[in-house]
Amino acid sequence: MKPKFRPNLTEYRVYVELLQDELNRDSLLKMSMTDVVKILIEQAVSKKFPDIEIKRVRKIYQVLDF
Repeated sequence: MKPKFRPNLTEYRVYVELLQDELNRDSLLKMSMTDVVKILIEQAVSKKFPDIEIKRVRKIYQVLDF
């Protein structure tokens, strides 16, 4: 059994909250801070390694059209 991966992002909390607020402004489902970090990791990996297919295990980010 693998131990849970718990990175300490305390110094980056304000930036994650800023991104969370921006994503939640127009989204259908509200994103948690964990989901925001997952989105950022997915974007970085897909940009750096385009051949890797990512299995998403988070909420789907959908924008509401008003």
